[in-house]
Amino acid sequence: MVITPTDVELAAQELRSYLSPTPLQYSRAFTDKARCHVHLKIESIQPIRAFKVRGALNKLIRMTPDQRAAGVITASAGNHGLGVAYAAAAFEAPATVYVPESANQFKVEAIRRLGARVVAAGRNYGGAYVEALAAQKEGGATFVHAYDDPDVVAGQGTIATELLSELKDFDTVLVPIGGGGLIGGIALYLKSMKPEIKVIGVEPSGADAMSRSLRAGTIVTLDRVSTIADGLAASAPGELTFELARRYVDKVVLV
Repeated sequence: MVITPTDVELAAQELRSYLSPTPLQYSRAFTDKARCHVHLKIESIQPIRAFKVRGALNKLIRMTPDQRAAGVITASAGNHGLGVAYAAAAFEAPATVYVPESANQFKVEAIRRLGARVVAAGRNYGGAYVEALAAQKEGGATFVHAYDDPDVVAGQGTIATELLSELKDFDTVLVPIGGGGLIGGIALYLKSMKPEIKVIGVEPSGADAMSRSLRAGTIVTLDRVSTIADGLAASAPGELTFELARRYVDKVVLV
């Protein structure tokens, strides 16, 4: 799997037909606490209230009409499923989303409202992922990985293109880490355009798969995860996202 800054720029161009850039908001509260100027990228105003719609839409854009007609399938703790359901609806493609049995029911209902079929399977994301893969092999739908997919990563990386256009002078970006798709895309693009910018990952201490993997020099899979941030509860980074983090991310801190 290969991804380049050009892939991110192309995704940014394509996504303009579907999404508006999100604003960068100056935070007086965090500026005072951190003693440096802090801006927040407001992805919560996206159609699904999360950045995941970027990667999902970019994936559907890259698919052929025949592939879209055959449908998409995915596994998600919530937000990625919302993104895939939204993107599938935009292209009138059938979508099936496998979610853990413990998934947030508000997100599950929101996925259904977007027209996707929802299947509850497994105690956690890993269990839902295994079931979704098995179902994909039986049918002809395209599997849309939550983070370990070049098109998805390129879509998430479009945030970086907006950062560079919205704020001309900044030296550090803080990015949350689940499976690593968001930080992978952002770090790839920022480091390619302005290598001096530091990219810092922020990971839950109870779901620190990326931190452990970077220390070990190889992908580490956690036996269990424990965090209230269900969107960051990945037990392992992806192969692509691990390589991107290893190459472009300056540091990961735990919270």
